[in-house]
Amino acid sequence: MSANSDFQKVNEWSGLRGFSNLFRKDKRAWWGTHRWWINALLWTVLLCGMTAIMLFASNEEVKNASAAEITQAGGVIAYTLLMGLNAFFEFGVPVLAIGTIILAQGLIIGEKQNGVAEWLLSKPVTRRAYVLAKVAANVLGVVSILVGLPSIVAYGMFSLYMGAPFPLMPFLSAVGIMTVHTLFYLTLTLMLGTIFNNRGPILGIALGILLGGGLLGNLFEPILFVTPIMLPNIALQAASAQAIPIELGITPLIATALWSVLFIFVALAKYEKMEF
Repeated sequence: MSANSDFQKVNEWSGLRGFSNLFRKDKRAWWGTHRWWINALLWTVLLCGMTAIMLFASNEEVKNASAAEITQAGGVIAYTLLMGLNAFFEFGVPVLAIGTIILAQGLIIGEKQNGVAEWLLSKPVTRRAYVLAKVAANVLGVVSILVGLPSIVAYGMFSLYMGAPFPLMPFLSAVGIMTVHTLFYLTLTLMLGTIFNNRGPILGIALGILLGGGLLGNLFEPILFVTPIMLPNIALQAASAQAIPIELGITPLIATALWSVLFIFVALAKYEKMEF
């Protein structure tokens, strides 16, 4: 009787049997270890440190700017804010993608190699639940720590520099674009983990898409509208409240979100057929 009281009944759809326990396991990998505060410190210092330099120590950059550039921006304060936004979004969005790829590269493949995945799937859990728990737990960790915390700190710095609250809606729009871009590379890397059995191809393909996408877009322009290549610049424009044409803003944003959904479906299909 006392032994049975240690167990808690979980009602789950049979197709997602084991999801709750798998989600808790993967969530603990973020929040139950040093991983959360190490990454919180690393990415906040990296992104917000560069932003702080542009905002509070940018005398040389302002001096080197032409009068026309400063006038076009709306004055010295506006020009400095634009440099800070450029550092946080146009520089920061690709940097977070690199961090996401590095963090996610071993999430599935590591458990395949050390036998944990095979052991887990020998229990009453479905493969669909295994993949979706990985996605859900890591979306929570990545969005909270890599995107959310640095964005809160950066918003405070922009407001401090202005001496008034920075316009909230443009900033939130830009953070939303940053989130979509980051999730593209998270889901891509997780999908690649279901396809390959070592980290080399995962890193090569994911980083190749990130770092080589711009070059490919220059050679074949339509790619720019169906991939996340332009999202860092679109995030910058959104944060600075610039008007963005629909075909330049909404189209690549929606396409990127759809790619992420497709990556999850491919990962589910691939894992269902995987043999251990």
